[in-house]
Amino acid sequence: MKEKLIPYLSALLSAFLLTLASPGIDLWFLAYFALVPVILAASNNKRPWLIFFTFAFLYYCYNLRWVETSVSHFGGAPAIVGMLLVAVFAAVLALFWALFGFIYKRRPSANILAATAIVALEIVRANLFTGFPWLYLGHTQTSFAPAVQAADLGGEFLISLVVAYFNLALASFIRDRNRNSFAIASVVVVAVFSYGFLAEHREYNHEILKTRIIQPAYSQNDKWNMDKELEVILQVSELIRNSSPQNYDLLMLPESVYPNMMDKDFTGYRLMSIVSEVTPVLAGVIRNDGKVKDRKYYNSVYLFDGKNVQTYDKRHLVPFGEYFPLGTLFKPIDYYFFKGAEDFSAGTTPVVFDHEKIKAAPLVCYESAYSGLVRPQIEAGANMIAVVTNDSWFGDTQGPYQHMATDIMRAVEYRRSVVRAAQTGVSACIDPDGTIQAEFGLNKAGYLDCDVKTVTARSIFSVTGYLWLVLLIMGIYIYERRGRFINKH
Repeated sequence: MKEKLIPYLSALLSAFLLTLASPGIDLWFLAYFALVPVILAASNNKRPWLIFFTFAFLYYCYNLRWVETSVSHFGGAPAIVGMLLVAVFAAVLALFWALFGFIYKRRPSANILAATAIVALEIVRANLFTGFPWLYLGHTQTSFAPAVQAADLGGEFLISLVVAYFNLALASFIRDRNRNSFAIASVVVVAVFSYGFLAEHREYNHEILKTRIIQPAYSQNDKWNMDKELEVILQVSELIRNSSPQNYDLLMLPESVYPNMMDKDFTGYRLMSIVSEVTPVLAGVIRNDGKVKDRKYYNSVYLFDGKNVQTYDKRHLVPFGEYFPLGTLFKPIDYYFFKGAEDFSAGTTPVVFDHEKIKAAPLVCYESAYSGLVRPQIEAGANMIAVVTNDSWFGDTQGPYQHMATDIMRAVEYRRSVVRAAQTGVSACIDPDGTIQAEFGLNKAGYLDCDVKTVTARSIFSVTGYLWLVLLIMGIYIYERRGRFINKH
């Protein structure tokens, strides 16, 4: 009985260690050892897929508990429904690790092959159906800037590869005394960190954009409460009026900052138009296309510039939050949570807001987790990334910090400052090296000021993307084919 229990306790230990390394707790160094217990346990087990599944299920159940907060606390569903959804979501994500268990069992000593498999599964998870680019191994490193600087060479998946490879090589050394693999992994980690220490303080030609972020911090429960609507509108408007716009180059407000349709007759629209005659105002809004029949609704961003308004419509919508896939099948759920409200429509254009020093790549909330969405905006000349978000759905969990970890990765990958305005926090200004210049904590109303560095230089990753990964996979394939040919002859 004891022998049967130990592998699952090892899976629990790995889930615990990786949680400590993940965003929100940020003991980043533990990530280089966190997977070792589950790898060793799976190596000597007849069902390695189940060991890895158990590890991942436990990890995701804890780190995605904000799903229950969103569904039950803010969505009004019974707590048991929220917890069941967390369990189902965690189980689906854990299947990717179960698949890795099948792969690993076949070649437990091929560490670079196994590490590449982990990264490949992260990529599949990021793109399958609508994708879930969240809680990658590389995201554990975002709290320690030198560890992520290599993302400007190979993106966030390069960091995941390094973390995965070191864990596998260390496990291989403990299990088989495989010194060669562990020595190579150690050299790789040292090289990545050495590059990181050199690149962390690299200076780029830039201008300074004096920016003020406005964080209203009203409760999500109040946002769509008709009895609280006027109070929320007055609160946001008061913050805008008292923001001293003449002292800044840009004012920025979070996603759907007003609980109202943003048309020209709305008081918030008129206020931001007036203020923008002094300083441009970038704000998340809800808008429609103005049609009477077949009207479409958009989760959008406006840049007010005096009499002009530039518009960006969110391109990657959140399923079940902003639209319901397979509408007929999920219609009862849609009606329960949203009373049959209209779905949002997706935008199609990667807009860059352009005004004097401002060439901002606007993104709405969850979009910033998708590196590929940013690339065309950088190619179009964006010198900063502006993220408007409403992370209040996460409640007081690690969710806001998990989201901010993806923004740190975007900053390093593209060497662009990321400015994030969040409804209840965490609002932050992130420098092009991924360090947080300033941040404004959860559930605080007020202002965050920062000097945003607007950079135009292109990173290697922004030009070559994941070409390195394609070459690596091709190299592994050729090596494997050559090895089989030699063995046959």
